[in-house]
Amino acid sequence: MTEPDPDFDVVHPSGHLMFRSSRGGCLHSVVLAESALDTDAESLARAVLLAAGVSHLKAVMRIRQEIIDAGFSPSAQIPGRTDLDAAEEELRSHRLGPR
Repeated sequence: MTEPDPDFDVVHPSGHLMFRSSRGGCLHSVVLAESALDTDAESLARAVLLAAGVSHLKAVMRIRQEIIDAGFSPSAQIPGRTDLDAAEEELRSHRLGPR
């Protein structure tokens, strides 16, 4: 496993969980505060998925930029900035629910 890149760390707005990715967008780790367990399972799972999505897209943006810097055009299938912006907005609006 490669080391996590702090540029790809994403903290849920609650501050109760952080998702870490490594180069290429691979999961490195998920850090949960004990207080995160005070929420319902569905809300917590959604929080993890949203944070994971943003972390992954941040890593993809770096790869996308490397493709561009090498003089190539990324495939339309590679997510772009608008995808990251939408994922970040969805994460920002998410709230953890009570148990």
